[in-house]
Amino acid sequence: MSVIQSITGLIGLAMQCSKLVSKSLLIAAVALIVLAALVVPASAAELTVGTDGQYKTIQQAVNAATSGDTIRVAPGTYAENVVVDKSLTITAASGQPIVQAANSGADVFLITSSGVHIDGLKITGGASGVHIQQTSKCAVTNIVARDNKRAVYFSYSTNNKVSDSDLANNGYGVYSDYSSNNTIASNVATGETGADNALGDGIFLNYGDSNAVTHNNLSANHVYGISLYHSPRNIISNNSISNNEQIGVRLGEESNNNTLTFNTISSNKDLGILILKATGNKIYLNNFVSQSDAIRDASAAILNSPEKLVYTFNGVEHTSYMSNFYSDYTGTDANGAGIGSAPSAYGDKFPLMKSVASYGTIIPVSAVTPTPSPQSENSTTVSENQSISETQVLGLSAIFLVAIFAVVGLAIAFFILRRSPPSE
Repeated sequence: MSVIQSITGLIGLAMQCSKLVSKSLLIAAVALIVLAALVVPASAAELTVGTDGQYKTIQQAVNAATSGDTIRVAPGTYAENVVVDKSLTITAASGQPIVQAANSGADVFLITSSGVHIDGLKITGGASGVHIQQTSKCAVTNIVARDNKRAVYFSYSTNNKVSDSDLANNGYGVYSDYSSNNTIASNVATGETGADNALGDGIFLNYGDSNAVTHNNLSANHVYGISLYHSPRNIISNNSISNNEQIGVRLGEESNNNTLTFNTISSNKDLGILILKATGNKIYLNNFVSQSDAIRDASAAILNSPEKLVYTFNGVEHTSYMSNFYSDYTGTDANGAGIGSAPSAYGDKFPLMKSVASYGTIIPVSAVTPTPSPQSENSTTVSENQSISETQVLGLSAIFLVAIFAVVGLAIAFFILRRSPPSE
């Protein structure tokens, strides 16, 4: 072989080795970058709004933010209508900043992204204080909403929550359209006056399924404390529904199979609960106080607990079906168990002699003596563990595979660099 051929061969081999090394190193580098991205997630940023903040308006901060960021609003008054189209937390830095609608015909906050949290602001003067539109997993907490047509408006939205907020003195406290599986808890929705010749309710559920309405004050509203229309399977519990100008609770057309328990429904001008073309509603363990009529069309409802309950009355434990307490019930308690011996005027056979709080902790019999089979318990445990384990395995597998690619790439590069050129 000539010298020229030998040199040419060595050059070709070197080029092949160089290409292999380059490819191997490239694979290793890419793998390591991906691995780093998986292991070290980017941290969320905090943006400030106010006179001394990074931004002068909330909308400017929203536009500049990235999903996952927190916007802290300094005390002051901000005249704007804010559109939130990414997952953000917008909260008061201190005190209670006021966000007032620049355009009263538009929402003060319009939320169109999932995972938004509005907290600690006073929100006034808009079509809605907060409008959650066609989205999910949003939260509204610790706000004060005043002089809006609707303090909080759900439209075509699911799995959201409004809680611990003062929603008094608007047209409606919470107005819900075609929205399901939302939670409305521990709010004050009083003094609602209606808007645009509409009714004024603490809460209105329109075509809403499986919502939870709990621990709210829904009193002194223009028409209803809470009104349902075509809204089935909702849970309405532990609310104070009093002194409304007409009716405490309206279960309107096709609002079937709702459950009302542990509510105090008192001193509403016309009556406590009105049932209109609705069936299967379970109404028990409520207090009806100082009303001319507690329930109208009670025959369409189920007024007794679906199973026997364990309770304590006058220091003695008892087991019985239970209904509601009516302050105008005139029956007697023959056996001292706290249950009236005669049916109430509404037909329920187990009326309470005293308010629900007089019966201690009330527990279903099935909860006191559960009898799940060992197999079902094990199945539940396995299912839960499997869910956790699958999530962990998926995450760890991805990282493990990337790590393998990185190691293999580096090994190939090291092997080629260490390898002597072949002899002729």
